[in-house]
Amino acid sequence: MAQAQRRRIPDETRRALFDATDRKCTICRRPLDIEGGTRHIGEMGHIAPHSPDGPRREAARPADVDGFDNLMLLCPSCHRTIDKEPGLWPEPYLRGIKAEHEGWVLVGRARPEPERAPAGEPAGIGDTVEIEGTIYHVAGDPEEERIADGTAIVSRAFALTPDGGHVWLRRIAAGSPGPKALEWRSALAEEAGLLAEALPGLPPRVAASVTPETAVLVTAVPSFTTLAGFYDGRGREAEAVRVLGAGVAGLCDGLASLHARGLAHGALGPDSVMTDRTGSLFLRDAGQAFSRPAEPAEDVRRLAELIHVIVTGRPPVPLVSAGVLNPAVPERFARALDRALSSDPAARGDVLELYAGLRI
Repeated sequence: MAQAQRRRIPDETRRALFDATDRKCTICRRPLDIEGGTRHIGEMGHIAPHSPDGPRREAARPADVDGFDNLMLLCPSCHRTIDKEPGLWPEPYLRGIKAEHEGWVLVGRARPEPERAPAGEPAGIGDTVEIEGTIYHVAGDPEEERIADGTAIVSRAFALTPDGGHVWLRRIAAGSPGPKALEWRSALAEEAGLLAEALPGLPPRVAASVTPETAVLVTAVPSFTTLAGFYDGRGREAEAVRVLGAGVAGLCDGLASLHARGLAHGALGPDSVMTDRTGSLFLRDAGQAFSRPAEPAEDVRRLAELIHVIVTGRPPVPLVSAGVLNPAVPERFARALDRALSSDPAARGDVLELYAGLRI
C-alpha cells in the first residue's frame, strides 16, 4: 500500500484491526509481526474499493470507505492476490472471511484452558507441537478423538511453520498402545514412507517422527482454505466453473499416483481437499489409503460428486446432467461428470480421464 494511503487510515482503526485479527493475516492466518523486533508486514486491504475504479468496483462503497468494517488486515501476498484477481474474491466472500476469522479470534480468547490429562494418559496437542527441534504453531481448533480401545488420542490440525508456511499435522499419542493404536501408527508410518517418494500430486512430506509414545506426520498444504471454503456460494458462476475445471489437475495427479500403487484415497470431501489462492486443488494427505481398503473407481465417483455439488448447488440426480441444472456448465464438462458418476464402477474411467473432460 502506498504511504499516502496508509496515512488515510486512522491509527485507532489500524490498532483495532490488529487486535481483532490477533495480528494475523485474515486470509492465510500468517503471523504479521517480524520476529525479534517491533515491526510488522501487515497491510490494510479494502473490501469495497477505496476509489470508484478500484478492485471490486461493482461493490457498494460505504460512506466510511477507510473504516474498520471495510478493511481486512492482510499479508502482502494475500493483499496482492485479492486485488489482482477480484473476480475470484468478490465483496461478499471477503466479508465472510473477515467475519469468520475475527469471530474465531474471539472464540479463542474466551476458550478456557484445556484440562490436562492424568499422569500416564495420552494427551492431545496444545498450541504448539515440537518435532525434531522445529516448533509448529497450531492454527484454530484441532480435531481430536480417542480411538476405540482407549489407548491413544489421534490429533489433526492445521499449523504454521516458523517461517509462516502452511502445514497439516497429524499425531497419535499413546502411553501404552493397544492393537488399534498400533494399527493407526502403522498406517501413518506407511503413508510417511509413500510421501517421502515425492510422487506427483501427493502432498510434500515436511516432517515425520516416531517415538515409543507418539507418531507424527506433517505435510505441506498451499493454504488453510478448503474446497468448501473457496467455492462457498459461488461455484455456479461461469468463471468459477472454468477455474474449477482447470484447478483439479494437481488433485487428479495425486489420486492417479495412489491408484498406480493399487491404493485409493477413500476419504475425499469438501474439507479434505485444499485450494491455493488461484483455486487449484490439492490433497492434504493420503486419506485412508493405508487404513481402510477402497477402490480407485470410488475416488473417481466421489470427486465427480463433489464437483457436481459445487457447480449445481445440489447432489447428483440420475439422468439429470449438471448442464441442465446450471447452463454455465459446458456440455463436455457435464458429460465427464455423468460418466464418472456412473453406477457401474468399470464405466467411470480413470481419474485422469475425468480431468481431461473437465478442462475447458
